[in-house]
Amino acid sequence: MTDKNQPKTLKHRMHVMQAEAASISVAIHVAFILLAGSIVAVRWINKEAAEFAGENIDRPKLERRQLQMPVKVKNMQKKSRRPQVKTRMATASQTAFQLPDMTKGKGLDSAGFGDDYGSAGAGRRDLSGLGAAGSLGFGVSGVNFFGVKSSGEKLMFVIDASKDMLLDEKGAFYTYQYVKDRLFEMVSGMKAATLFNVMVFDGLNKDGWVHMFKPQMVPATEANRDALKAWFDPINKTPASVGALKKQANYKPNRQYDSVYAKEPRDWTLGATAAMEQTPDNIFILGSGWNLQHISYERQQEMFHPGKTREQWLKSEGWSTTQAEEAEANYMAMVDKAKKMLEQENKARAEKGIPKKFIHNWHRYMIEMDWEIPQRAPRPRQRYNYDEIMDHVKAVVQFNYLPKKLSPPKVHFVFLVPSNYKVNSGTEDDVERVQNIKKMTATFKGRFEYLRGAKSMENLLKLNPLLIE
Repeated sequence: MTDKNQPKTLKHRMHVMQAEAASISVAIHVAFILLAGSIVAVRWINKEAAEFAGENIDRPKLERRQLQMPVKVKNMQKKSRRPQVKTRMATASQTAFQLPDMTKGKGLDSAGFGDDYGSAGAGRRDLSGLGAAGSLGFGVSGVNFFGVKSSGEKLMFVIDASKDMLLDEKGAFYTYQYVKDRLFEMVSGMKAATLFNVMVFDGLNKDGWVHMFKPQMVPATEANRDALKAWFDPINKTPASVGALKKQANYKPNRQYDSVYAKEPRDWTLGATAAMEQTPDNIFILGSGWNLQHISYERQQEMFHPGKTREQWLKSEGWSTTQAEEAEANYMAMVDKAKKMLEQENKARAEKGIPKKFIHNWHRYMIEMDWEIPQRAPRPRQRYNYDEIMDHVKAVVQFNYLPKKLSPPKVHFVFLVPSNYKVNSGTEDDVERVQNIKKMTATFKGRFEYLRGAKSMENLLKLNPLLIE
């Protein structure tokens, strides 16, 4: 009997032991949970408020650079503030580039930007296109470019270095020195993250040339500002230095653009071409005007009279080759006479310590002297028209901006004029050229302003109120 009940007894004892072990395990876990909870509660109750420890760090401050020219201050100037560059934040998003009266055709619209312009990210600037600062606004700087106020992250300055900028009535070397000092002051006021570049051009040279400060845009750091001053200051500093950069010109177009004008661009259009190849968001041009965009004789024949010799074309105009050569010889003899007269005048000026006088155009000079000017032989159309020049500029934008899905740049133009310049004055051609500049800047959402040259700071500020912010 005892043997039969023994397995049941052992089985019962095992169940009892398992239950006791489970109870002990549960009790231990409960104790641990209560202990851990108590510790967390005590730490939370006794937690101290977080404090931030600051450390004073001396940071370098931007040094304000003053104009390097002697300035005679009078009471009128004391009441006005010196031109200062203001830096402000601006939204990085830009509106889509709109052009009026667009019509489609053969892959290009009438504006020259192509059918796929709208899908190319109009109004967008991706991070790769805006340098290290990206498009978050860290590198946005505002400038007052001789009355034109704008802001951006990538700023390009294109300055005319031709003798036309040094005419007596435009303030000659004084105004040009002011231009250099003012530009340096603008760059000194930019944020270090802003990218910039400066280039000078000579549009009066028949070949045209552009000399760049740097091959590509650089940040506006102190080192680059100092390098800019050393590079820019010698340009047109003395009569002997005028035009000296032609041999140092370091720019060549990246490619042959698809336009009639592409074979011989010069003047501000060559400078704008060089600027646009670096894809800035703002291009500021200071120049002596639209100027005559001359067509070389070879291009005239190619464009207007293909297959005809010069003799054949002259005959169709009622001139013989001999007559044309005689007329040209008489005209050039008159030009030589004008040059000798100017040479004598400059010799007398040098003896008196007066800077050299420059002439914009020999034909105009002879008119001013009231000379009887001999007739020249006829020539085909001698200059490119507005549409041909703008087609070239738009072709440059199309090639350099659209593949990167960048908006076309804002293009601003400041026209250096004599102190007594009257708006809409001069010949019909003069008025037309000013209107061309205004149309061009409007197309590229830029601004147009006049800078009236003068031979003193007092008159510069008086004649140009937009220089004072």
